[in-house]
Parts: sequence; C-alpha cells; structure tokens
Amino acid sequence: MRFYYPDLLMLFLLYPLLIILVFTFFRLRKRRINRLGYFESLKKLLLQVNPAARNISIILLMIGFSFVIAALARPQYPGGVEKIETRGGKVVIALDLSLSMLVPDFQPNRLEKAKREIIDLVEMLKAQTLGLVIFAGEAFVQCPPTIDYSAFRLFLDVADVGMISDTGTNIEDAIAKSVKLLDDDSPVDKAIVIFTDGESFEGNANEAASEAAKKGIKVYTVGIGSTKGRPIPDMASGGESLKKNREGEIVVSRLDEEELTAIASAGKGRFYRATPGGNEVEDIYADIKGLQGEEKEKKFRTLYNEKYKWALLPGIVFISLSFFIPLSRRNADA
Repeated sequence: MRFYYPDLLMLFLLYPLLIILVFTFFRLRKRRINRLGYFESLKKLLLQVNPAARNISIILLMIGFSFVIAALARPQYPGGVEKIETRGGKVVIALDLSLSMLVPDFQPNRLEKAKREIIDLVEMLKAQTLGLVIFAGEAFVQCPPTIDYSAFRLFLDVADVGMISDTGTNIEDAIAKSVKLLDDDSPVDKAIVIFTDGESFEGNANEAASEAAKKGIKVYTVGIGSTKGRPIPDMASGGESLKKNREGEIVVSRLDEEELTAIASAGKGRFYRATPGGNEVEDIYADIKGLQGEEKEKKFRTLYNEKYKWALLPGIVFISLSFFIPLSRRNADA
C-alpha cells in the first residue's frame, strides 16, 4: 500500500496536542463551576452533561477525522502489473523553485502555474521516459528518468519553494544535471524542458545549452511570468509583506524573455511563453512528440487502485455517530 499524498498524514501529529487542549479545557471548566459555590441551581444546570458520553463522542469524532485524513491522503493498493514498451525519446523537466516563483502574476502563483502546465504535458506524452530536476541556486535530481508517470506526479506534487536553500536561479546547473540524466549510449532523441521566470541567472546557461545540443539534447524554455513584473512575497513574513533590497526598495520580478529565447536558441530548441489559457503546452507537445526512439525491451509497471472510499465511508459514519450520542444526564428526580 502507498499514499499518493503522504504529507497529509502529518496531521496525525496534531492529535496529542488536541487531546491535551480538550481535556485541559474541560478540567478548567469544572474548576470554575465548583467555584460558583452556593449558586446550586446554576451549578446543577452546567453539570448536566454526562462526562462519559461526552468523552465517547469526542473519541468517535477523532476516529472519524482520522479516517477522513487517511482518505484525503489517497491510499492506493497494487492492482496488478502492466507490461509496456518504450518507443519514444527521453525528456527531463527542469522546474524553477526560486523565491520569485511565488509571484502571483498567475493564480495562485508562478510555481503552481508551471506545475499545471507540466501535468498537462505529461498527460499528453505517451511512451516517453520522463525525469524531473528542481533548481534554484543549484540543481537536484527530484525524479530519475522513469516510465512510471504516477511516481513522476508524486515527486512533482511535493516540489516547493524552500526545498533548496540557495537563492537565485542557476539554469546552467539545471541543464548540467539534466544532461547527466540523458547523456547515455541510447540512440533515442532527448530533450530538456525548463520552466522558469528566468531571473537572477548564475553561471553561463547559454554555454550549457550549447554543450547539450552538441550531445544531441535539445533545450526548450518555458517562461512563467509577466514582462511588466510584480513584487516578490517575503517568505520571512509568511508572504504577508513584500521582499525589499538593502536600500529598502520593493523587489520586482520580471520575465526575461530575451535571455530565455537565447538559451533555447543555443540549445537548438524553442522558447515558449506561458499564457493563462495554456495553449503553449500543445505547441511544446507538438515538438516533443516527434522525438524518435528505439524499441526497448519490455518493462513492467505496477498499477495502483484507489481505495480512499474504504477510509472515507467509516469516517463519515464515526463523525455522524458522535453527534447522536446523548450528552445530557437523566434527571433522577424527574
């Protein structure tokens, strides 16, 4: 079994704190009631709640939410093995995770727009081997080349600003790491597709793209952002304020189309600019789908079946039962 969104399981770590807070609240409430002293009628009214029933209701509620959290994490069980053949080329997606990717000139920000376009592109690509490289001030391999698209999606989903501490946008290193993944003896066509806003360059990206082209690896660039530019959220304030330079001026991030076009040209590829409608994804696909490949030996991919319903239904049942528990004591004097 695996969870498609394992990060959501971290919510279970909040349970001990919630339990402490709930029982601390009721203990303090009881102490305050006891301090009422001679206000017996008010005291009896406030003490009508049955503690045992209340505790059972809370336990049922917590069990129910546990099942709901598990359902949201999307449990999946192996449902068999699929035999596939790879005939297409190899593609590495390079995703910019620098701070400027949080600029909201796309909703909710540039990074989420880039992820949506990558997902659309992956859905179109068939029989292609895909890899994922993430970069900011330096680059890292997030997902080695694979034919398991569900695994690729999993690695893409968890990619976020802050995973790489270095600031800046080192496209040269991103191309270099991607070339290492693609530079093998296989005679298939290969390509690198870079999703970035193109700001704060470090190193010589044009030279790296040119070297990639010499090895038969095309480099495509996708510009995420606007040329007019918008301020960058300040991560230190949780995005509530805007990033400023040493002079106290607000830092504005702009898409550098000219530089990204030059990189793509050096890499024998093309530059695309992201648009709200995302029509450029089809153009990218039209270029990449033409990558020629050789027939490989048959490989096997594990298929997974969604089982979230088996967790969601009990969760709804337990939460519903918690509201049907009678909390009031029966009055023995009635």
